[in-house]
Amino acid sequence: MNSRCTMRRRFLLFCCIFGAGFYAHPQAGGAKGVVVEIHNVKPSGGTVHISVSLSEASYKNRSPDLLFEVSPADTVIRREIPLPMGECAISVYQDTNQNGKMDTGLFGIPKEPVGISNWNGSGPPGGFRKQSVTINAETAAVRIDLHQL
Repeated sequence: MNSRCTMRRRFLLFCCIFGAGFYAHPQAGGAKGVVVEIHNVKPSGGTVHISVSLSEASYKNRSPDLLFEVSPADTVIRREIPLPMGECAISVYQDTNQNGKMDTGLFGIPKEPVGISNWNGSGPPGGFRKQSVTINAETAAVRIDLHQL
């Protein structure tokens, strides 16, 4: 139970770094345009924030390498993001009250819809290795479902 709260806190802190607007810096090596598909979005329900960590270090330091904001018009958002080949973890939340941060309740559980790569919405999401997806020549899209916890 204690590790579950710790993992939720880590997830919360990771997602709280959103809201800084749009930031992206190029990485060494080839980049590939990968479509990030975000499902279960509330149209006109607030800005959707996308965060990408390209390394375990940036994930652990809660300092993602790429940040994007999208204004949703449909229940599914498709956003092409240039990603370098290799591993990355992608986190998403919808800022339903438009205050620029992910709101949390008791024990740091998000009050707003959240999603993360390789996470089905039940239990703590895990660390970078569990959440990461592999970007290679065959990778066309990454699907992330938003969950209201």
